[in-house]
Amino acid sequence: MHNYWLVEILLALAATLVATQYWHISRYRLQTPALLVTGGLLCLALAAAAGAYRYGIDPGTTRLYRVLTRLSGAVSFLSIGLGLLWARLQLPLGYRGRAPAYAIFALAVGSTLGLAETTGFDAQSVNRLYSTVGVFLWLLVAAMELFGRHSLSRLQALLLAAGALLVIIAALFVGTGARRVLGLARINWFHLLLALGVMSLLCALPIFRREKNE
Repeated sequence: MHNYWLVEILLALAATLVATQYWHISRYRLQTPALLVTGGLLCLALAAAAGAYRYGIDPGTTRLYRVLTRLSGAVSFLSIGLGLLWARLQLPLGYRGRAPAYAIFALAVGSTLGLAETTGFDAQSVNRLYSTVGVFLWLLVAAMELFGRHSLSRLQALLLAAGALLVIIAALFVGTGARRVLGLARINWFHLLLALGVMSLLCALPIFRREKNE
């Protein structure tokens, strides 16, 4: 038996712990971008928790697992990337309100369902597209911090970029197949890299802590 569920739990815990930090900030300032990051992380945590249940208790692919996995794919990294960019640009819309975040979540979920139902794309392809856009925005924010006006230290910006690169490596070079790499199942490496990437988001917290320039 593979201990897939252990790494799924690690990913769920990492996403939940990081989400709590952004939720704390969202109550005071930059509410929409912080709520976007929080929501994306919670979707990822729910999918990982459902995966842990699947691999640890019920080996079947349940409908709940399938729904949460698709929801996570459509929302998680897209909302994280949008939230980071929103906070980095200090967009005034949603600075002290959360309504734009709810609208973005609804559009993300609704559009992924619509594309999967009315076009030739399947749900997995749509989720992959949305995740790619989100991770690109994540990298863009790190690049803006490295080469533009700084809100983060150089080390924080590098760690933030490293987190996005870990997510890319997990998706492109590790995947979720059953073949073994370095003595562990590939799916273990996949979720371990995702967990480390998620933890790097803590480096972006100073962006959310800045006071708005009047």
